[in-house]
Amino acid sequence: MQKQIESFDGIKINYDIVHKKSTGFLVFLHGAGGDLTAWNKEIHYFHKKGISTLALDMRGHGKSARPQKFFDYDLENFAKDLFEVLKKEEIRDFILIGHCFGGMVVAIFHKLFPKLAQAYVLVDTAYKAPKRIRYFFKANKLFLFILNYILENRKNDKENFLHIDFEKYVGTGDWNIKRIFSDITHTTFKSWIFTYQNMAKFDAIEILKSIKQRVLIIEGEKDSIFNMIEAKKIHSLIKNSKLNVIPEANHILVLNNPHELQKEIYEFVKMFKDFK
Repeated sequence: MQKQIESFDGIKINYDIVHKKSTGFLVFLHGAGGDLTAWNKEIHYFHKKGISTLALDMRGHGKSARPQKFFDYDLENFAKDLFEVLKKEEIRDFILIGHCFGGMVVAIFHKLFPKLAQAYVLVDTAYKAPKRIRYFFKANKLFLFILNYILENRKNDKENFLHIDFEKYVGTGDWNIKRIFSDITHTTFKSWIFTYQNMAKFDAIEILKSIKQRVLIIEGEKDSIFNMIEAKKIHSLIKNSKLNVIPEANHILVLNNPHELQKEIYEFVKMFKDFK
């Protein structure tokens, strides 16, 4: 069932919650430019296993609102949105699962609320913003200052947004132009570029070192966005972690390798009493 709340700063957040037999919830966070429906196949699988789920359209994505200002997209705000939904739904037992940018939000959530989640699953994500993103935004400060000023003072052309039809992009590669263009147009250029600019500041090395919960790291062997070096670094930073590699898989694991991903996550979460 999809619902909406006003978050801590008044931004409308859309989410999908389904109560099943399990008292614990699997909480899914999508990547930048995506939305909660990217996880449809995984969510359906866990429903058949009797496991309750929660999935968010993060701010600026899916059917959630598109904030106007650059600072509205600070990574801590994404994590605070999740906290507000968990509080609203009175969810106390949960495992956080994040793909790509969603994995970064998981790390920020741990920074703000280190004792709330039972465990974490990080899928094709990073411990620090990629060099090419950091350098691009650092090298173009004047241009971005002007662009941000223009975007902040321009109202969104529409207020009601739709989810992406991800079935059209099953089997696509990491740098598929049509899928990336779809991400931008559905998210809106403003939300997309503001999200990436804030992502460029991401550095979770100390956060990951502080994690005491169990963590499953899942990496696609052929991921060209966040590669095996990234995954191994995350594994080395988190003491109580396990790294599983899906052979021949690229960065788009959620769409292209749902069966392998489902199996990896289920084998991990069934160790917890709230998910049996």
